[in-house]
Amino acid sequence: MQQNHKLINVIIDLQTRGFNHDFVIENEYIRCLQYNELISPDDFEILETYHCDDREGGSLVYAIRLSNYDVSGILMSSYRSYIRGMSLRLWSKFNNVIKLNYTAAK
Repeated sequence: MQQNHKLINVIIDLQTRGFNHDFVIENEYIRCLQYNELISPDDFEILETYHCDDREGGSLVYAIRLSNYDVSGILMSSYRSYIRGMSLRLWSKFNNVIKLNYTAAK
């Protein structure tokens, strides 16, 4: 996980590199806002993770690619709302990526 970035810079960088869809966490799934589609944890991969400091205490930004489609985008979550309403299966996927990135950074 890349740390201590400015949120706006991360978003601009990801959009410049083609991450142009928006995703939100919705219980057991993530939802692509442009297509209003629910995506199972098995149907996407997390390519990059960023920690951004802000006034709210920090945000997590994920660069996501759908496995079966040529769709990439951004999912943002504050630390406060990170696990609120998220299924264990979805939380596990996000948490494993954070752990892997943290371990690789050491």
